[in-house]
Amino acid sequence: MAKLDSTASAAGFGERLKRALQEGLRVAGIRATVVTEPIPRTKLHRVLVKSAGFGSLAFTERQDLVWRIVDRQFSADEQLRISMILTMTPDEARGE
Repeated sequence: MAKLDSTASAAGFGERLKRALQEGLRVAGIRATVVTEPIPRTKLHRVLVKSAGFGSLAFTERQDLVWRIVDRQFSADEQLRISMILTMTPDEARGE
């Protein structure tokens, strides 16, 4: 039963993270698609944030923006559950 609870907890964290990033970016005027992926056998999550709105921002500006959102919405312990956040335009995601 503990395994089921931890799986549900991981899914809940991923959904909370997705909603927080989408809403925070929306407030900043950036419409984005956010995909979270739990890393098997860990408590960690990978995140892809894809938006055409990132086209005018440098990589460091994108990262600063998403991590500021995370910092406002999640405790320091919760932030340690995030393995990485990729911020890409749709063209970058296609390898262009």
